[in-house]
Amino acid sequence: MELESGPPMLVSAPRLITANDEPPLRDAAVRVHDGRIEAVGPRTDLATDGVEERHFPDATLMPGMIDCHEHVAGRSRFSTGVDALDEPDAMWAVVFAHYARGTLSRGVTTLRIPGARHAVDLVVRRAFEEGYGVGPRLVCAGEAIGMTGGHQGAFGRAADGPWACAQAARLQFELGADFIKVMASGGISAASPGELPTHAQLTTEEMRAVVEAAHARDKRVTAHADGERGISNALEAGLDCLEHGIYLTADHARYMAEHGVALVPTLDCMLGIVHRGHEFGLEPSWIDVADEILDVHRRSFQHALDAGVLFATGTDSYGDMVNEIAYFTTFGVDPYRAIQAATRDAAAVISAHADFGTLEAGHSADLIAVAGDPLDDLERLRDVRTVMLRGATHVLDEAALG
Repeated sequence: MELESGPPMLVSAPRLITANDEPPLRDAAVRVHDGRIEAVGPRTDLATDGVEERHFPDATLMPGMIDCHEHVAGRSRFSTGVDALDEPDAMWAVVFAHYARGTLSRGVTTLRIPGARHAVDLVVRRAFEEGYGVGPRLVCAGEAIGMTGGHQGAFGRAADGPWACAQAARLQFELGADFIKVMASGGISAASPGELPTHAQLTTEEMRAVVEAAHARDKRVTAHADGERGISNALEAGLDCLEHGIYLTADHARYMAEHGVALVPTLDCMLGIVHRGHEFGLEPSWIDVADEILDVHRRSFQHALDAGVLFATGTDSYGDMVNEIAYFTTFGVDPYRAIQAATRDAAAVISAHADFGTLEAGHSADLIAVAGDPLDDLERLRDVRTVMLRGATHVLDEAALG
C-alpha cells in the first residue's frame, strides 16, 4: 500500500453519505485540506480553480468504517492465543501490523483494540505514527484486565482485588492506553478449564475501582460481559460499554439506555465461530458453546434495540465487518442506520468528542469510496475504490487484503 499526499483536493461522486441524520447527497463532494474536511456539499458549489479533483463515477463517498472490537491477530493461532503464548512480543507486533494494514484496505479507517498481548497495540500505534508502517487509526486498551485464571488469556493482565485492578488500569494509562477493558464474565473461548460465558469473573468492587481510575482521567471503560451476572456486575460498577452482552436482559437494556451505556454485540463473530470454526482451526468446544448461544444472543440484541441502546460494529477476529452491518438489517434496522452503526455511532462509542465517523466540516478526513450504492446492496461495501485517512489517500494493495 503506497501513501499519497498533496495540496487541497476535492473528492466527488454521484452519491455521498455523511452518516448524520440526513438523506444521501447527490452529485456531491468533500473538500479536504491539511488532513481535515473543509466542506461537504454539492460538487458544483465546492469546485474551485486550482483545486485538484478526484472523481469516482458510479460510486458512493462515505466515512471510513470503524471496527470497535478487533484484536488484530487474524484468524490465526495468534487469535486463539493458546498456541502462540511462547512467541516473543516482536512476533505479535509484526502479526498485528500485518493484519491492521489489511483492515485499512477494506475501508476500515479506525480500529478499537480491546486487549492486546503485552500491549503491543500501543507499540504498533507508535510505529505507524512515526512512519514505520501503514494502518488505520488505532484506539488502544493495552492489556485487558481480568482475574487470575480469567478470560483475558493471551490478551490481558491478571489482577485480583480492587487495589490491584486500579493499579493495572493506571499501568495501561502510563503506557498510553486510550480506554480500559475489563473481564466481567467467562466467554465462548474458554481461557481456563471449565470456564463458561455464564460465569461471573471480576467483581463489582474490582471493576468499580477500574472505573474510578479511568473516569478520573476522563477515559472510558468497557467490559467483556457475556453472562447475566457478569453484565449486572459491570453495569453496577458504572462502566461505559459492554462487549457481546450475550445474556443481556430487557431490564439490562433499559438500564443501559437510561444511563448511556453502549453495546458492541459482535453478532457475526459468533456466527463465524459456528459456521467456520473448523476452517479456522478452533477448538470444538468453542464451536459447541457458540452454537448454543446464537438464539439467546439474537434475543439480547433485540432487547437492546427495543430499549434504544447505542450500538456499534465489532468483528472480534471471527466476524466480518460487512456481514455485521448486514446482520443488523435482519432485525429491521434499515441499511442507512446499519451504516451509521459502523461510522457515526461507532465513533460515539469511542469518544464523546470524536472528530471522525461522519463527513462534516472540521472532522478528520477519513473517507472511503465504494462502488455503486451500498444502500441498495450492502455487499457494495466490499468494493472499496479508495481509502483516505487523515487526508492521506491510500492506494489499495491486493497483497494487504489477505
